[in-house]
Amino acid sequence: MKKITKAVITAGGYATRFLPITKAVPKEMLPLGDKPVIHYILAELQQAGITDVLLLIGRGRECLMNYLDKNYEVDDYLARRMATTPDATPVTVTTNFFRDMNLSFRRVPLPQGVADCVKHARSFVGDEPFVLAYCDDVFFDGNPTMEMLNAYAQTGQPAITAQTVPWEDAHRYGIITTDGQIIEKPAKPTSNLVAVGRYLLPPHFCDTLGTDIVAAFNKIPQKNIITTRAKRFDTGNKHGFFTAFQYVMQNQL
Repeated sequence: MKKITKAVITAGGYATRFLPITKAVPKEMLPLGDKPVIHYILAELQQAGITDVLLLIGRGRECLMNYLDKNYEVDDYLARRMATTPDATPVTVTTNFFRDMNLSFRRVPLPQGVADCVKHARSFVGDEPFVLAYCDDVFFDGNPTMEMLNAYAQTGQPAITAQTVPWEDAHRYGIITTDGQIIEKPAKPTSNLVAVGRYLLPPHFCDTLGTDIVAAFNKIPQKNIITTRAKRFDTGNKHGFFTAFQYVMQNQL
């Protein structure tokens, strides 16, 4: 069975729940401690053995590219400071931590839903299975991407990462039924097991994608539902984001 090496990250939305700051700063660049959200997502993929990543970005996301590139001017300044100041900030804090990954960027013209965004990954993924990661969900103390890849190695089937949430919150998510279907944001949830932003998708998934990403997930005939053991934060809302920030600071991550 061929090893899965590709992942797609969706980062093209307006992030209206974080306005006005997201007029100028992409939500994926908001800091959890001294690293932005995107750093933790890429680190998860890197740890799982993913080598090729496509970031689907919207207008005004150029700072994502700058963060993931080397800054020669800053590195030169820090190196000179270290030569003369014992407690100067070391150059290693600016290291391009993902230099061993092949990172690609593609502009998504207008946010028109996740399905439309993922269609832009068709030429990147080709005829290979791939991981799809949403930027709202950040995980610590575990690696849901690795859990999906391990399950795929055993069964050869696509996968959806799941986790239980409090019943009062279940209506905010796509709940997973006993037969592996996702019901998006039901008014009266029948389950509190929900999909949490990591998917392992089959070859040619992009070729048949319509306008509804959940409907496309539900058409996959057989799939693993992986209940992750990792600690998850929903950084797509302010409470979840600041709870994640507090967790990072307390654990010095």
